[in-house]
Amino acid sequence: MARLADILTWYRLVAAPIAALTVLMGAREQFVALILLSLASDLLDGPIARRFGQGPGAGARLDTVADGATVLAALLGIVVFEGDNLRPEMPWLIVFLASYATATMAALVKFRALPAYHLYTSKAAQVGAGVFFIWLFLLGHAPAVFLAALALGILANVESLLVTLAMRRFRTDVGSLWRILGPGGER
Repeated sequence: MARLADILTWYRLVAAPIAALTVLMGAREQFVALILLSLASDLLDGPIARRFGQGPGAGARLDTVADGATVLAALLGIVVFEGDNLRPEMPWLIVFLASYATATMAALVKFRALPAYHLYTSKAAQVGAGVFFIWLFLLGHAPAVFLAALALGILANVESLLVTLAMRRFRTDVGSLWRILGPGGER
């Protein structure tokens, strides 16, 4: 039987290019629905995997790819559908994207793998991004919500970069930098 958590992850991987296509077609409602379903599936796949003993490994790495694809599709839709409203905060979006690219490239160079660390700050950033997305498309643009989501994302990306730099060998599901550097940490 296929692992339910992996099925949810595969959904996100397939839904991301479809969501991007809906953006290019101007289908705002369909785009929002696909991204909301992806955000919900992302919240569920980890707890389901833990509940049914579906440990880390290929699923954790696939989850990271699906997360990235979803982020890219969501950003495309945000820029196309709401770009004019977000223009004053765009420099902060560029800082977020640069921090994301830096953390990703560091892991690729050092470990030849995407950073599938599943950090608590990343989980907080995902929740913040979800709140921002829902707020933006259902209630309208609120600069403070956007900036808070970006700040959480930048913090998560910086922690991901620091975890990459601190670890000697790659592993998934690290949790936090403290687990690497703290007492009894596993570098």
